[in-house]
Amino acid sequence: MEHELRLRIFWAIHLLLLGLFGLETAFILATVLRARLPGLPADAPRRRKLAVALGRGVRLTFRHLGLVLRALVGDGLLHRRMTAHRRRWLAHLAVLWAWLGLGVLSITTGFVVEILPRLGLTPDRIAAVPLLGGLLHADVWWVALLNELLGLIALLGMGLILYRHAFRRESWLRTLPGDRLVLALLTFIALGGFPTETFRLLADYTLPGGIFAPAPALIPAERLPPSLYPLWGPQWGFIGYGGARLLAGLCLSAQTWAVWHNVSFWLHFAAVSLLLFALPFTRFAHVLFAPLVVVGNRMLGEEAR
Repeated sequence: MEHELRLRIFWAIHLLLLGLFGLETAFILATVLRARLPGLPADAPRRRKLAVALGRGVRLTFRHLGLVLRALVGDGLLHRRMTAHRRRWLAHLAVLWAWLGLGVLSITTGFVVEILPRLGLTPDRIAAVPLLGGLLHADVWWVALLNELLGLIALLGMGLILYRHAFRRESWLRTLPGDRLVLALLTFIALGGFPTETFRLLADYTLPGGIFAPAPALIPAERLPPSLYPLWGPQWGFIGYGGARLLAGLCLSAQTWAVWHNVSFWLHFAAVSLLLFALPFTRFAHVLFAPLVVVGNRMLGEEAR
């Protein structure tokens, strides 16, 4: 599938799914707001409960800003209370920070590739933007390296979690079907990023006759402006690039590799979308909510004192 067409289809589906995810989040929030809020009657409208809760949260945040930042970073993001359980702590850090980094990188890349051109910026002007300009193409050396390292960290974290669930099960650790689905999706996504990148490289840099000969000039100028040629370095994505070098021995055409890339790309996208919808309804929702819960508990404890 041609690159621009694939991107248009991707963003159309992605925006639709984000809208549905917003509805899912609203449903969960409406369920939570059925609970009684101190200071309000039990039959208070949910809209009123939400407004009061947000107002209290904002006031407490500004009143205890230092405490909020310490709790958010130390307990919510660094999980310092888990340091006594080293393997569990490392697994949580690896999964949280790797997926957070990949998510931020993906969102920022989407902004650079999709939004900035619609604001009237040419590829050369985008490429000239410090740091952000390099995100115009995945084969800029530091983008390739960052994607590779974050993918490896995510895979390491998932390996630790799967080992804990399969071989080092604590007596209190129970895995429900929804949890197994999330674990399977996270593992599939972490693994699937590498072959997807391999097939993209083969589709982009395979010449007639099945010869894999990477060169920046093979990429259209609107995707990789000549001003980015000095930063071009797909080999920094060493796993995906190594896989491309290995599979290049099959001497298949660029069109064949493009089919493989499209299949792996859409499977990867489907897994990410399914994870987005499944996560809030499993025990892994604590990944999303735990930092906020920790900060809220610390603020309420400070108020009580």
